[in-house]
Amino acid sequence: MGVSYELESITPLTVANTTGEGRGNAGGLALRNFCVAIDSTMFVKTGELLRKNLKSQFGVPVKYLIVTHYHGDHIFGFKPFKDICILSSEMTSKIMSNAETKSRYQVFIENLAKEGPIGEGIEYIIPTLIFTDKLIIQDDDLHIEVYHTGGHTAGSSFVSFPHEKVVFAGDLIFENTFPYAGDPTCNPELLIKALEKMQDIKAEIYIPGHGPILKGASALDRHIKFYKDLRNIIKDAIDDNIEAAKVSVPDVFGDPDEGRKNMTVN
Repeated sequence: MGVSYELESITPLTVANTTGEGRGNAGGLALRNFCVAIDSTMFVKTGELLRKNLKSQFGVPVKYLIVTHYHGDHIFGFKPFKDICILSSEMTSKIMSNAETKSRYQVFIENLAKEGPIGEGIEYIIPTLIFTDKLIIQDDDLHIEVYHTGGHTAGSSFVSFPHEKVVFAGDLIFENTFPYAGDPTCNPELLIKALEKMQDIKAEIYIPGHGPILKGASALDRHIKFYKDLRNIIKDAIDDNIEAAKVSVPDVFGDPDEGRKNMTVN
C-alpha cells in the first residue's frame, strides 16, 4: 500500500499535516524565494513527501528544515533534507550529539525498521545550523522567527511567522490529547514560560506538535492552566509522599493514556 502525506493549506503561505500520518505534525512556510519545512515526521517516506509537496504547493525550493526538538517523531524523516540546512537550537544539537542519545536512538531506528517498509531507511542526522536564543530568517519583506525556550525538552523551540500570524509550536503543545512531559530534560517551569511567550505573540493560529490546530491566543489558556495545576499537584504529592501511580492529573484532555501519564508524572 502506498504512503500518503497531504498538506492542508492553513493560510496563503502556511501548510501543515496534523493527521498523525507522520506521527508528529509537520508543515511549512513560504517566503518570497524559498520555503521552510518545520519538523520532518518520523519516517523517511513521509519526510520525502513533505519536501516534495512543499515545493509543489509553493513553487519555490525548500531551503531550510527547522527542527523544534530532538524526538524521533520529528527528526527521523531528516534523510530527504540532508542536502539543505537542517536548523535547530544549540541545545537540540548538543543532545543529539550525546553518545547516550545516539545509542538509544539507534535501537529505536533498528526496531522501526523491523515494523515494515515505512520504518526503513532512517538515518541519524545531526542539525548542521544551530542558534542560541533567537534566530530570524529574512527573505525580502518576509521573515520567520525561531525561539529557543526549552520546556518539553531542553532544546525545544517554536517558530513564528508574523506576516501570517502563525506559530508552529512543536511538542510544547499537545492538543486534545494528554501531553508527554516525561523527557529527562523536560522542565515544567520553562514549558509554562514558553506557552506564555507564544501567547504574548498573539498569533491567530497555533499548530501543535500533536493534534489539531488551535485558533487564537486564548486557546493556550487551558494548556497553561493544565501545566500549572499539574505542577502544583506533583509538588503536593512529593510533599505528602504519594506514589506517582496514585496521582490524579487535571481533567483537561479526558482520560490520559496510562503509559504517557506515568512517564509525565514521574
